[in-house]
Amino acid sequence: MTHEHVKEKVLDSRPRVCFFYQAGFTAAFTYLTSGVFLSGLAILMGAGDVLTSYLSVILNICGVLILAFSAFLERFQSRKRLTIVLTALSRAATLFLVFIPVLAPKKLQLVFFVPAVVIAFALQAQAAVVLNQWLVSFTDKNKSGRYISLRQTLVLTITVVLSLVSGSWMDHMNGGYMGFALLFAAAGLMSVFEILILLRTPDSEPLQPKAVHSRFKDIAVLPLRDRRYAGFVAYIMVFYLLLYISDSFTTVYMLKYLALPYRTVTVMSMVMSLPQVFLLGAWGKISDRKGHEFVLKTSLWLFAGETFFLCFSSPKSWYVFIPLAFLISAAANAGFVVSVFNRRYELMPKENRIVYDNFYTAAIGIGFILGPMLGGLIKSGLETNTVLTRAIPFANIRLLYLVSTIGILLLQFFYYHVRRQQQKKICACCHKC
Repeated sequence: MTHEHVKEKVLDSRPRVCFFYQAGFTAAFTYLTSGVFLSGLAILMGAGDVLTSYLSVILNICGVLILAFSAFLERFQSRKRLTIVLTALSRAATLFLVFIPVLAPKKLQLVFFVPAVVIAFALQAQAAVVLNQWLVSFTDKNKSGRYISLRQTLVLTITVVLSLVSGSWMDHMNGGYMGFALLFAAAGLMSVFEILILLRTPDSEPLQPKAVHSRFKDIAVLPLRDRRYAGFVAYIMVFYLLLYISDSFTTVYMLKYLALPYRTVTVMSMVMSLPQVFLLGAWGKISDRKGHEFVLKTSLWLFAGETFFLCFSSPKSWYVFIPLAFLISAAANAGFVVSVFNRRYELMPKENRIVYDNFYTAAIGIGFILGPMLGGLIKSGLETNTVLTRAIPFANIRLLYLVSTIGILLLQFFYYHVRRQQQKKICACCHKC
């Protein structure tokens, strides 16, 4: 079956087409204003290693802040209006970041930058949650794996193109401020197109939630009462925590420790992104046939391979082990991004979905906060060990990847043990019946 045939078969309604192209403009905006470029802007203002490592996952970290708004947002019946308002606010707040080096004195730049980043990316996190609610209402369950994979293929295609163009541009500008300013200006144009697409997208049916809780305690407890959903959230949260003990330092490791130019860093990112363009379709088909849970647990094994090989990336061997690790990461990410989205909505009840989705976003945000924090503590401890630092170049960073590898493997073994116990209970109940 050709790619065009798959596209025609999956993009078979106006809402699905609109959300497909909206994802492309969102990807362009996100790539140009976050990740390596947000970290580079922070480094330009004098940010340290720990702050830079947090910036690589700031969107997920700020997801913790949105849990308190769940009850308020559940009252809005129109997902379209709410999404457009939140998207516009989040884009404006994000674009403001590039003006800080011009508006604030050097000593105060990070003082303004950090809270501005938190506000901007908290708005982004909430806008993404509400948009997902809107999108899911138009998604065919029998095609959800293929649709999400096709949508993500567009995202990655744009990411690959931008990684080539923007990386070369930043090297041409020698990593200077004007380089960042023009990238953010291009992102602003992308946000205009994104909002125009959203305006043309049909709204979903007005939602009438059965119960809206006003107290924070009630909001937090509601998803916890659902044991299957709460178990899934805990599994993903712990995974992110373990992965980002080390992975949050990857950008700063390449830019600061290995002193790689922006062009090389973006090429390495392309090594991770480009294979996913081809892998996403395969994972989407597997996810629809064998189940989203199967693809999810399989992809997590691959992440352990990524961190294991990054452990061996020294100043003399990075050009072998970083590409190898990123290739494995490509396979892991492709499977994960397709399955984790669909698995979440597979387990989530139809009522109070913003509450459940904000709970998920907040929980993984905690994982993203604790991961780099724990990684920073381990890193500081390793830096005091002169034997290790002399024996292993950049041991303070590289050994973090080994910690992540062991942690992910232990998590997987625990997950399989729990699933086996659950299956035994189910079989025992069936036998009694």
